[in-house]
Formats: sequence, structure tokens, C-alpha cells
Amino acid sequence: MDKKALIIGIIGGLGLGLLLGSEFSGTYFTLIGAGCVIVSIISISFFSYKNKKL
Repeated sequence: MDKKALIIGIIGGLGLGLLLGSEFSGTYFTLIGAGCVIVSIISISFFSYKNKKL
């Protein structure tokens, strides 16, 4: 579980960096960043629901 949490955190941080960063300010990089953030949020909610259900 710890490796999964670390990977989710890295994906979320990378997504926020692409979403809010000014170095890669293109439209596609912003959409990729938003997608990474959404995937990390969904993963966090899925794993927390799974742990709560057990």
C-alpha cells in the first residue's frame, strides 16, 4: 500500500506542476496536468473507500 500511495502522490504532484507551472504553459500540458490530478484524486478516493469497506 505504501508504494501505491507514493506513486499516487508523485502523479498528483506532477499533475499540479504541469497544471500550474508557467514553464509548460501550452494547452496540451495543462490538460495533461489536469488529467493527472483527476486520476490521483480518483485513486485516492478509491483506495480510501476500499480500506474503509474492509
